[in-house]
Formats: sequence, C-alpha cells, structure tokens
Amino acid sequence: MSSCACPMARPGLWPSEVMFDGEGQMFLHNGWRCFARSHDIEAGHFVVFKYDGHNDFSFKVLDGTMCRRHYHSDEDD
Repeated sequence: MSSCACPMARPGLWPSEVMFDGEGQMFLHNGWRCFARSHDIEAGHFVVFKYDGHNDFSFKVLDGTMCRRHYHSDEDD
C-alpha cells in the first residue's frame, strides 16, 4: 500500500491510499468514499485519474452524459 494525494474540489490535496495488486494495477483504498462524496460523484459518473508517478494524481469527472464536471480547483479547460 502506498500513500498518495488527489486534488480537492477546493484548493489543497485529498489524502488517500493506493493499493497495488500483483499484476501492476492500482486501486484507490482509504479516502475514496470521502473523495467521492466531496466531489458529488454518483453512479453513472466516470472518473479519469492521471498518476504522475510521484504520489500525486490529477482527475476529471464526467457526468452521465459524458460532459466534464468542473470544480473551482480546475487548472485546465
């Protein structure tokens, strides 16, 4: 297990833990429920994470119509 951080909807980072399986896949572990609640992620939403390889993620959330949801902390369009 490894610690990492995801950007919050508000400025700052969201602490979380990532688990790696024996086949090189990553899974968000502790912190996922709070992260999802904080970003209003619901069934039907699609979350795309980008891992920088140094314990930080960026992410984009798409709603059920596949339109991107924007947050105040978004740095790109």
